[in-house]
Amino acid sequence: MLIYNITFLVSDPVADQWLKWIHDTHIPDMVASGYFTEPQLAKVLNDQGQDGTSYSVQYHVADRQELDAWRRKFGSTMKRNCASLFGEDVLLFTTVLELIK
Repeated sequence: MLIYNITFLVSDPVADQWLKWIHDTHIPDMVASGYFTEPQLAKVLNDQGQDGTSYSVQYHVADRQELDAWRRKFGSTMKRNCASLFGEDVLLFTTVLELIK
């Protein structure tokens, strides 16, 4: 089991609009793709005085093959959708975590 983590840096002027999008569109679309389960949204607590707020959205995905299949089918579309809605007001990067039992 892997965790697909997307960290977003959201500028304050678009924070409310972004939170609505993440809840109403992004998370439902990710789960509806059939690749991801157990979405979680967390605010990143940061003392570094950055502009904006960072959020982490995490999804469980079965394995690297499933994640790679999603990336091929949907990955660039997800990034384009975010960029077209928010431009440089929302930056993102992804990481993959392996659950250790």
